[in-house]
Formats: sequence, C-alpha cells, structure tokens
Amino acid sequence: MTTALRLTTPAKGGGLRGAIAFEWTKLWSVRSTWWSLAAGVLLCAVFAAVIGMSVEASEKNGFDVARPAPHLAAQGIMLVQLAVLVMATLATTAEYANGSIRATLRGVPVRGRMLLAKTAVVAAVAAAAGTVFCVLGTLVTAVFAGEHGAYTAGELAAAAFGTGVYLALIAVLVIGTGTVFRSAAGTITTIIMVLLVLPELVKVTGVGWLETAGEYTPSVAGAVLMTRAGEPYGGGTALPVLLLWAAAAVAGGWAALRARDA
Repeated sequence: MTTALRLTTPAKGGGLRGAIAFEWTKLWSVRSTWWSLAAGVLLCAVFAAVIGMSVEASEKNGFDVARPAPHLAAQGIMLVQLAVLVMATLATTAEYANGSIRATLRGVPVRGRMLLAKTAVVAAVAAAAGTVFCVLGTLVTAVFAGEHGAYTAGELAAAAFGTGVYLALIAVLVIGTGTVFRSAAGTITTIIMVLLVLPELVKVTGVGWLETAGEYTPSVAGAVLMTRAGEPYGGGTALPVLLLWAAAAVAGGWAALRARDA
C-alpha cells in the first residue's frame, strides 16, 4: 500500500502541542488513514449483521444464546480491530519506508516528544473509532437479533467506553512495536500473533501455566473490558494488563528510537 504524505512543520509555539498538531496533520494527510477507518466501519456493519442473524437463527433452533447486543457486537470488533491495527502501523512505519522520518525528526528533533505526540494522536483516533464501531455494531446487531439482543443504555455506554479504551491501547501497542520493527509486515505479523494466534495457541498446549498466561494477552483483556465479563477476571484487572502491554511496547520503541539513526 502506498501513501502520499503531505509534510508540514509543527505549529507555532513548538513543544508538545506543536508536535501533536504536526502528527495530527500527517495522520489525516494520508489516504491509508481514511481507507482503514472506512473499511473498519464497513466490516463492523457486516460482521454485526452476521452475528445478529446467527443469534436469531440459533434461538429459533432452541439454543439459548441471548446476550445484550453490545456484548454480541464485541465478537465482530475483535476482527474489526485489524482496521485500527493497519492504520496505526502505517502511521508509524510508512515514514521509514518512504524516508520522510528524517523530515519528521527535523520538524520535531526531540525524539521522545515525537513518539509521545504520535502515540497520543493515533490513540485518540483509535479510541474514537472504537466508540463508533461499538455503537454501530450494537445497533446493527440489535436489528437482526431482535429481542435476543436487547440491551440497556447503560450496557451500551459501558461497552462503548471499554471498546474505545481497548482500541486506544492496542494502537499504542502497535506504535511501540512499529517503532521497533520499522516495517509494516513485521509489525502487522507480530501484532496479529499476539492478538489472535497466541491466545488460541496456548489453549491447545494442555500446560496449565501457559493457559493461565494466555489469559493475560491483550485480546482476552480487551474482551473483558468490552463486555464487563467476570471471567477470567474483571475490568479492574483487564485495564492494568492492557496498560502494561502498551507501556512495554512504547518503552521498546523509545529505546529503539534512541539507539538507531533515522
């Protein structure tokens, strides 16, 4: 995927505020951001419709799968999150691929400030996208699931908040990982392994401590945060788990940024 980056200089006043304005302009100046989010909206609606219809069909066949629509929609969001993954990956690695990272570091020469600004901007967009995905997914799921997906305003608000926080922290995880690898392929492969493959892989090992460790992967914690499930732990544990993963990735990215030339 190619992107056309329109470079600007940081806003007047410099500092973190100028760096954030700089990163905001860059993020929305590339087509990949718009395409990724548009794809996320489309996939969210499609997956939500499929989930809603499957619930309705299951109930007609005598299977009790009724759950609040926001919790049902969370199943689709676990796949739709790949759109946010792509957006965050390209926001980080495209600069290394086309060499514009040098212009970025001339504009914001303090590398820690640049990384912080990029992380803040992408995380904010991911949080907003997560909220939209949750609301859209809930509405579509409710239409197709009928009474089997009935929900309250409180359940929707809690799910939307949890989804926004989850995708924001996943975006931070991606930014840190992308800064380490500087490659879209390496970043996407690593994040997919962590989010989708690792939790399932440890389940089939039959090793108790590995299965327990698998419960503390980001996607498991994210599912808890989005649905307020009590298993394998509550939201009070899920949030610190996600924060630790995100912090570790950013720390690794910061170390790599300091150690290597642009």
